[in-house]
Amino acid sequence: MKPLYITADIFDFITSYTNIDLYRQPNTMTKLHSQVLIVGGGFSGIATSIKLLKDWKVTDFHVYDRNEKFGGTWAANTYPGAASDIPAVWYCLASDPKIDWESAYPSQQELSEYIAGVVDKYGLKSFATFNSEIERIEWIPNERLWKATIAHNGNTITHTARVLFMGQGCLVTPNHVKIKGMEDFQGPIMHTAEWKPFDYDNKDVVVIGNGCSAAQVTSEVAKTAKSVTQFARSPQWIVPRTPVTIGPILRTILSWFPFLIPVLRFFVFCLLEMNWNMFRGGWWSDFDRSMRTKVAVKIAKKNMPEKYHETAIPKYQLGCKRIIFDCGYWAALKMESVLLTFDKLVEVGKNSVKDINGNQYPADLIVDATGFNIGRSMTSVDVIGENGMPLSEFWDGKVAAYETVMVPNYPNMFMLFGPNATTGHNSVIFGIENGLKFVESVASDVIQGRSDYVTVKPQAYDQWVQRIQAAIKQTNFATGGCVSWYMSVGEATHNAVSYPWTQLRFWWRARFPHYDDIYVENKSQKVTPGKAIKAE
Repeated sequence: MKPLYITADIFDFITSYTNIDLYRQPNTMTKLHSQVLIVGGGFSGIATSIKLLKDWKVTDFHVYDRNEKFGGTWAANTYPGAASDIPAVWYCLASDPKIDWESAYPSQQELSEYIAGVVDKYGLKSFATFNSEIERIEWIPNERLWKATIAHNGNTITHTARVLFMGQGCLVTPNHVKIKGMEDFQGPIMHTAEWKPFDYDNKDVVVIGNGCSAAQVTSEVAKTAKSVTQFARSPQWIVPRTPVTIGPILRTILSWFPFLIPVLRFFVFCLLEMNWNMFRGGWWSDFDRSMRTKVAVKIAKKNMPEKYHETAIPKYQLGCKRIIFDCGYWAALKMESVLLTFDKLVEVGKNSVKDINGNQYPADLIVDATGFNIGRSMTSVDVIGENGMPLSEFWDGKVAAYETVMVPNYPNMFMLFGPNATTGHNSVIFGIENGLKFVESVASDVIQGRSDYVTVKPQAYDQWVQRIQAAIKQTNFATGGCVSWYMSVGEATHNAVSYPWTQLRFWWRARFPHYDDIYVENKSQKVTPGKAIKAE
């Protein structure tokens, strides 16, 4: 006898219109089923939900997220100064563009408000379960379904679905710095992704790290802290933010003629995409980068205290690491209460820290701004494919996905902002939307129930991995002379993070994919991807 599954919409009806809360019954096992299951409630999960409702006309889906609300990165990262480094008018969903931002580069708070408004507009809360940890997802071959085992409020949910969207992102698992004596520290030690409210006014703050998060938190905390001591391992390229501000006159024009909003967004996209030339290989890229480097050095020396010119201006090539856009960091470095040091931090005391030279610095709060473990983030969910092999074992250190989306032997599974989807110059949201457009091009039949199986052919996957790795080796990510988190996943020679081509190419391939690389079936019937078939 086949097990009886409750569909997600029936489950929601039961919990909404009765006094029975199946989620909160102690030590219960709840079985659910939906056509689509989405892992992650950040921009990937939100964009997928909207596309299901608007374009695919599918309402039978469910979203699970470990946080207590939609937002993903912007729900988890609440540290002081957290903000987007992409202009606001471009860092929003194409389905729901926004022009009346308070800041050209929106803060975490403003982005959270934008996300909450989008969620309410589409009623997405009724499709989601929060405070949930995906423990395991496995493919059921005879039913051609994914089965997810989920921990929620001390109980277990088993959820099956035809289609699986993996939208947890690559910034999930924080790196935690380990230094002698940390267990004896009397104040809080907080990672920027695990921030808890703390009154740092007139306190001594130590920041560990020198990436974007470190620059943002230092800039903000320095305004009211007694002192800020930042320990950095290596210097970073910092450049001014691109001046993209929508004034009141332009806002009025756009409100009168909303069809001009996509035009403005396209203009900002082109402005950002011009930076791609800096990352690719070739003589023109080298020339462009050398010119940009001279300007960047000149601007840095103008804005940075002279005592940092030798240590804080990188010697490696511009663009080898993700560039930091100044958010007030240069101004913070000019304050007498702020110190940037590249001396190694070796020991933590009860209320101080000590560097390798024996210098001690007072500390009431230690901020861990050392970023994320990209490899663990991408394999944070245990996924078992049709061959019975865990995804992490299949990758064996060489994390990849065909067109950043599909992996062979893991049918009906689509990764959003997955391996090699990251750029050093453009919007994450645009990459997510391109990924969804690719899925629409090759797998709409499966999502809408006209077919039940789609995968990428193994040979096509292997060729893609070889092609993209060869392209990355020609870019500044590999040849720039730095150690970067772009190269921190798996083998040292394998880059599982960067997209080496222009985003225009991503846009094109999403709409005009190589259909011969995709295999689709409807039970025993082979189907040509990209062409509609009749439902049985």
